Amino acid sequence: MKNFFLFIGIFISFLSLAQVGSVNISVVDEFSKKPLEAAVKIRNTEIQSSGKGSVQLSDIPTGNYTFEVSAAGYDDGYLFDINIVPNQNLALSIGLKKSKTTDIQEVVLTRKTYRTTAESPLSLRNITSEEVQKSAGSNRDVSKAILSFPGVGSTPTFRNDLFIRGGSSAENKFYIDGIEVPVINHFQTQGASGGPRGIITVDFIKDVDFYSGAFPAKRNGVLSSLFEFNLKQARKDKLGYKAILGLDDMQFMMDGPLSKDQSWSGLFSVRKSNLQLLFKAIGLPFLPSYYDATFKVSKKYAGGDELYFLGLGAVDDFKFNENAKKTLYNQTLIDRLPVSPQWNYTFGAGYRHLVDNGNWLFTYSRNMLDNQATKYYRNRETPENLLYDYNSREAENKFRIDRNFQLQDYRISTGGNINFARYTNNSTIKQVNQKEINFDQINSQLNLLQYGFYLQSSKLFFNDALTVSLGARVDASSYSAETGNPLDQFSPRLSLKYKIAERWAVNFNSGIYYQLPAYTSLGYRLNEVLINKNTLKYIKNSQIVGGLEYSGENNLRFTAEGYYKKYKNYPFSLRNGISLANIGADFFVVGSEPVDSRGFGETYGLEFLAQKRTVNNFYGILAYTFGYSKFSNAAGNLLPSSWDSRHILSASAGKYFSKNWNFGARFRLQSGLPETPYDLNRSSLVSIWNIANGPVQDFARLNTLRGNVSHQLDLRAEKKWVFQKWQFTTYVDIINVYGSKNASNLPVVNLQRNELGDGIVANPSAPQDQQVYLLDDGTADRNTPIPYFGFIFEF
Repeated sequence: MKNFFLFIGIFISFLSLAQVGSVNISVVDEFSKKPLEAAVKIRNTEIQSSGKGSVQLSDIPTGNYTFEVSAAGYDDGYLFDINIVPNQNLALSIGLKKSKTTDIQEVVLTRKTYRTTAESPLSLRNITSEEVQKSAGSNRDVSKAILSFPGVGSTPTFRNDLFIRGGSSAENKFYIDGIEVPVINHFQTQGASGGPRGIITVDFIKDVDFYSGAFPAKRNGVLSSLFEFNLKQARKDKLGYKAILGLDDMQFMMDGPLSKDQSWSGLFSVRKSNLQLLFKAIGLPFLPSYYDATFKVSKKYAGGDELYFLGLGAVDDFKFNENAKKTLYNQTLIDRLPVSPQWNYTFGAGYRHLVDNGNWLFTYSRNMLDNQATKYYRNRETPENLLYDYNSREAENKFRIDRNFQLQDYRISTGGNINFARYTNNSTIKQVNQKEINFDQINSQLNLLQYGFYLQSSKLFFNDALTVSLGARVDASSYSAETGNPLDQFSPRLSLKYKIAERWAVNFNSGIYYQLPAYTSLGYRLNEVLINKNTLKYIKNSQIVGGLEYSGENNLRFTAEGYYKKYKNYPFSLRNGISLANIGADFFVVGSEPVDSRGFGETYGLEFLAQKRTVNNFYGILAYTFGYSKFSNAAGNLLPSSWDSRHILSASAGKYFSKNWNFGARFRLQSGLPETPYDLNRSSLVSIWNIANGPVQDFARLNTLRGNVSHQLDLRAEKKWVFQKWQFTTYVDIINVYGSKNASNLPVVNLQRNELGDGIVANPSAPQDQQVYLLDDGTADRNTPIPYFGFIFEF
């Protein structure tokens, strides 16, 4: 027995020996995408190597490292928090910017830790995959990790409904490797962009460029934010595998070469939800579940050209937890939430062709969203109790051409896009509006063509101290005469960056941006008539942003920015007399009603950011935003919008410890959002309640209340064990550790019920249209702490 334990001890010691991995880094010119002669060094080590276009570094002990990449005539580049896995040859890539010097003998190495571009010298944040994964409270979801940055607000729930600089969640756009992906969340709110859980596999992401302003001209339809997801390269040595067994989901991933010459490679992922089991265990009244899959297959040609195919899709389902704790709040959620199965996919292909003076990028994509929602009064599934049966589908085919080239000292980007869309909606909806009850029998079919062109150029002046970028784009659609003239959507933009000292810069951007309203509004058809065809225009948003930036030592950065956004032609609900900017996000749909373009608004504020990327095993972000968001009411007056969060504070920090431990924490505080009070007298009418299935809001008192200040503390702990040919990680992520107070100040209102569960009518002998229910009211339950934990296996 003694010898047996000795053998086990020796065996475990052997497995736990420090193991090594390797990396292969592709280094290209960021603008032209052409390979560069480069040198790579691992910070705080003696490990370094060099090569043309591709640099190999071998025998790297497992751990997290920062790679410094340099090339003659280019600014240094960095790859942060790269996790070296045993027995794996990681494939990384980086683009370097040209540095212009008047005297080659006096080259000053520029250490630019944080990404900016000539087109977007401010309002651009970059976050790596590793930063997302170690972010407390994000649970490996990019949308939740972005909450650490300034200007980013969210509905204080478990959903990913992001509002950026006071704009609604319908104003955000998402691209993966140059291909637009309209749906990135499970249970997407149609007509917006929220949902409770992200679809994109974070392990396949190299990094994300997040723009909260100063949007590049090549992207159309952006008003509040732009997410550019850049996928990593598949490993080159052999197929690698990764499995995650978590309390919330299970996922299997694979990446590596697909051909003997390694010119073909691929990334593959499938995931199954356990979220319904977790929510049932902690007593939540709703049980969402999902499946999703992601892939990318690429072909690298000897001359540097690349052909790639990518796709992602999801299937979502939703059930109620009838065994949830019988609180008034839980019962009200079960009464009001719909059953909302949904599926979506995006498939795309791209071809990048390198030429002597730049490159071409050709992309095609197809995406589809199928959204359904069914609700019965009191969830009693009989024909007379049907409140709505919603069935809608969006399908798009998109073509895009981008050309980058250099003309003397000018960098120029130009191109165009065309989009063929088809929208259908076959639904029955009963709903209570501000003054009446509407019974809609929708039978919609809309075919739509959209197109646009852009041109953007940048140049350095005054010995590289001043960077100027000037751009413009035009957009149009076949929807109506109001949207068909591209000159009506002329979208100019100007960016300036002036370096006032070695570490200080002043930045400025101004631009006009346009977005076509959602298909739910464009395609709203009753009695064979497109109700909104002659009333809707492109939403117009004029922005001006200015800021100051300081780049300090040890990866430290400070920024201060002020912004002003002015909206025009915003969709306005004719039934409720409110701007769609005052429609909150939920599990249903935004915009499927009569609307016109009379709405207008403005948002403005100040943002501060202090950020430190990993140095000496410590990292952190401190962000504060003070802002206003106002949109017009029926009288044409500006009132606080549903996204008017005056103060947003976020503090995130983490540290790597010995023996592969990592701990992180994030605290977020957001002032209360505006709320519209209930009209309880109208709500109690039997004829109203039986359709609304709950209290109705009094939009004559639009947003006259404020919710509670929302705040929460999130914690994350992670531990890695490194073995000879594989790595094992376990993590714990606790969301809202202390169970903060619900952010809503509105009472929870429901029916007083008899022993059969039916509502009690106060005056049963009165005429039917005057009968009223007895109502019960209370306060919302506190938010529930949500624990996530899981195990990660990497081979």
